[in-house]
Amino acid sequence: MFMVILVLFDLILFGLLMGFFFESLKEKEPRAPKVLAALILLLIVLVPMILWLPQTRGIITLIFSTLFACGLVFLIPAKIDKGITAGTRGQIMGTVSRVDERDIVFARVRLQPDNLPYYRTYYGAHPEIEDVDSKRRQKGLLGVVGRIDNSYQPNAAMVHAAFDMPNFLGPQAKSEPTGAVMSPQLDQVKAADVVKAYARHIGADMVGICKVDPLWVYSHKGEIHYRNWEEWGREIEDLPPYAVVMLTEMNWDHVSAAPHTPTLAESANDYGKGAYLSTVLGRWFAHMGYQGIAQHSRNYDTLLVPLAVDAGLGEMGRHGYLIAPKFGARVRIFATLTDMPLQVDRPISIGVDEFCEKCKKCAASCPSKSIPLGTKTISNGIKRWKLNAETCFEYWAKVGTDCSICMAVCPFSRPDTFSHKLVRRLVSRSWAARRFFPTVDTILYGFRWNPRQVPDWLDYPK
Repeated sequence: MFMVILVLFDLILFGLLMGFFFESLKEKEPRAPKVLAALILLLIVLVPMILWLPQTRGIITLIFSTLFACGLVFLIPAKIDKGITAGTRGQIMGTVSRVDERDIVFARVRLQPDNLPYYRTYYGAHPEIEDVDSKRRQKGLLGVVGRIDNSYQPNAAMVHAAFDMPNFLGPQAKSEPTGAVMSPQLDQVKAADVVKAYARHIGADMVGICKVDPLWVYSHKGEIHYRNWEEWGREIEDLPPYAVVMLTEMNWDHVSAAPHTPTLAESANDYGKGAYLSTVLGRWFAHMGYQGIAQHSRNYDTLLVPLAVDAGLGEMGRHGYLIAPKFGARVRIFATLTDMPLQVDRPISIGVDEFCEKCKKCAASCPSKSIPLGTKTISNGIKRWKLNAETCFEYWAKVGTDCSICMAVCPFSRPDTFSHKLVRRLVSRSWAARRFFPTVDTILYGFRWNPRQVPDWLDYPK
């Protein structure tokens, strides 16, 4: 009977590892199948040892007992971190100043010397960064698009084609109700259900709702796209009080090529979809008798990662991206602001904070060393890992893509297969899993990032 139990346990482990093995083959991972194949071979060898070498059963029993005990440890629930479940406010440790959009890298690059008097106004107040910005500006917003792949035209054309969509839709970002429309008497719960279902129907992969925290609203307008320079420096205020926050999934086949052109093509594709989603939802609100203000790459009034955290769509990781429960960091965030009363969602904890503390793969793989390896620090009154946006953006201009290595190497970003679902579920619930699986991920996938193989239609010259 004892021998039968050992064989059954071996077969259970064999079945699990075989499932993980075939999943890793499907993902075209270069390392994981080899490691799993070695473990499978070991389990095969153990069966005859159990059956015909009684003297080995003691050590095999010890090994299996240790594995079983470790499995039981994973059932011990993690302590609820109230700082995480409180959302962004739970990470505030001091006075927070609103971000001025004029200070972000993208806005400064668009500020050309012929944009007088705005150029003089800004660099008169910030003379120390004028030379740095001037050199970066000469390289262009992304340098030469797809430079790392010699601007391979099919992929570069995908980038330009998709980024045309936000340009078309940007002027339609603000939707006002018509006087002829009566606001319907929907209670907040019903209205939220309708809004979420509609957003998913038109293409959003995840949807959450939150109140717009004034701390995450830009203080002044700074990024100008349509020569409407009279808007530059305008104080942003009186926004609608609710945000419907939407996530779109970035396809793993594209992301796994980071930092090459397939990843940028997918980013552009999602920005195009996000402009459509947020604008259409804004128009829906207008036809319902309410305001709707789209938040996408041609009209930002708010910081979207904090809004997504407050809307219960995930946690912020070490790399500064949102990490969502199903897709990890492989998401782009969009929103529509409205004054329609809506039931809001609660922030969630999925174990990101403790996992990132141990993992550090994004920081180790970052080519520009823009992601901190250490613990969280307090920046602008907020406890967080502070990304160096300047050096990050400098690398973008060097390779001609938005890099996305940190997004790709993040263990949470792996495809939504059974094995990765299981691990994410354990990490969301177990304190032991948050400490154990960063090491397992390194064993299976390596510590530093290497681009994966992409489908033939996306392939680029090496």
